[in-house]
Amino acid sequence: MAVSQVMKEQRKALIRKALDTATNSGGVLIPEHLEQIITNTVVKLSPEMSVIQPEFDNQKYHDFNRLIKLPRAGGFMGEGAVTPTSQGAYERASVELKVLRRKGAVTNFLQDTSKKFIDASAAEMENHLQAHVYDIINALKFGNAKANKYAFDGLDATIKSNRVNMARGGEVPTDLSFLDEMIDANIRKNGSAHNKCLMMTPEMQSLVSRLLTNVRLMQGNAGSLGNVEINGGWRLMTYRDIPILPVADMGATEEEVMVTVAAATGGAVPAGEYHIQVSVVTNGGESLASDEVDIASAANGKITLSWAAVEGASYYRIYASKTAGAERLVAIVPAQAYDGTGTYVSDVTGVEITTDPSVANPTFNIVATGTFVQPNVTGAVNEAMANDLPYVATGGVVPETVVLWDLDKYQGLGKVPYTNVGGDKFNGLVTMTPLAITDDNIPFMIKSYLALCDSFEATSYMVRGLRRK
Repeated sequence: MAVSQVMKEQRKALIRKALDTATNSGGVLIPEHLEQIITNTVVKLSPEMSVIQPEFDNQKYHDFNRLIKLPRAGGFMGEGAVTPTSQGAYERASVELKVLRRKGAVTNFLQDTSKKFIDASAAEMENHLQAHVYDIINALKFGNAKANKYAFDGLDATIKSNRVNMARGGEVPTDLSFLDEMIDANIRKNGSAHNKCLMMTPEMQSLVSRLLTNVRLMQGNAGSLGNVEINGGWRLMTYRDIPILPVADMGATEEEVMVTVAAATGGAVPAGEYHIQVSVVTNGGESLASDEVDIASAANGKITLSWAAVEGASYYRIYASKTAGAERLVAIVPAQAYDGTGTYVSDVTGVEITTDPSVANPTFNIVATGTFVQPNVTGAVNEAMANDLPYVATGGVVPETVVLWDLDKYQGLGKVPYTNVGGDKFNGLVTMTPLAITDDNIPFMIKSYLALCDSFEATSYMVRGLRRK
C-alpha cells in the first residue's frame, strides 16, 4: 500500500512537471524530454552532422592557407655542407559563409488550447529544426555556389580528382575492389591517418556486407567444442577501419521530372537533333532522370524545357547529347527564383536554352513567375562533373552513389566554418531564436551562417552509378 502511494505521488509530480511552464520548473513536456529525444533523433537520421568539424569564425569570409607543395625532398648532404633553405608552397584561399535560415510561428490560440497536452511552439521549433538540418545536409552534399549564389559548394561540386561514373544504368559490384580503390587513392594522398567515412545507402551497405566473405567471426562455445568459425553474415559497420554511414540520399529517388520541350527561333542553338533528360535534387538526393526527350532545332534557335515544380527541390540537373542514350551533365539549375535582395519569389519551372545544349554550361534563362533576377550560373558544371551520367534504372533498380568523405580539417573536406553567434544546436552550427510576438503569433527563427571549407579535395572520392542488384 505504501509503495502504491509513493508511485502515485511520483506520477503526479511527473504530470505537474510535464504541464508546468514556470521558470526553473524544467519546462513543459517538449522542452524537457521530447526536445532531447527529437534532437538526438535528428543526429541519428543525419549522422553527417556528427562527423563534420564546425569551426567558429567571426567574419563573412573564412580565410585559410591551402598547402599545394611540400618543401623540397633530398635532405642528405655532407657534414660540413651549407644547408639550403626550402619552403612549402601555399595558396591563399577563402570560402564565403552563406545564410541558411527559416522562420516559423505558432498562434497563441493553438498554444493555449494545446498546453495541457503539448507545447505547440516548442514542437513546431523542433519540426523546423529537423527541416533545417536536412537543408544543411543537402547543401553539404549537393550545394553549388555557381548555380545558386546564395548557396555554398558541397561535396558534389568539390570532388573532382577522384570522380568515377560507372556505365549508364549502373553496375553491380561483384567484390569490394571499388572500396579498396577509394581508400587506396586516399592513402596515396597522405590521408591514411585522417578521419573519414564511407557514405552509402543502407541497401548498398547490405550488399557490401554480403560481399565480405573472407572474414570469419569467432564465437565462444561453453562446451567442449571450443570456438566455432562463422563465415560473414553480419552488418558491416566499418571497412578497413573506416566507418560506414548508411544515408538515404546516396541513392536515386524514384520521383521523375516530367519534361516538355519546345523549339523556337531567337537564339544561337545550332541546327540538329538534341536528346535531353532532367533530374531533380531534393533532400532525398538526386532523382532518376526523366524520360529522354528529343527536339530538332533549326539554326539560330532556342530550346525551352518545362516541368512542374517539384516540392522540396534544391536544384535541377540537365543532361544532354546529340546522340540518343549518351547524355552527359550540361547544366545545374537553381530550383528557386529570387529578387535582388535574395528573397524567394517563386519556384523555377523550366529553362530557355539559347546556345548549344549538348555542351557543358550552355547559356540559359530560368522560367518562373513574378519579378525575379536571372541568376548567373557560369561554370556551375565543372570539368569533372561534365562526365556525370544521368541516373537510369535497370530492371527497376535505381543507381546509387558511394562517397569516401575525408574529414580532415586541413587536407580534406571536413571543416565547416560558421559565424552565427549564440549557436545552441549541433556544436554551434544552428541557432534557435525566439522573435518578438506579433499580433497573435509567437514567431521564431532558426539560422546558420556556414559553408563547407574545400581545404583539399583529392583525398575524397565519389563513385556514381553503382547498383545493389
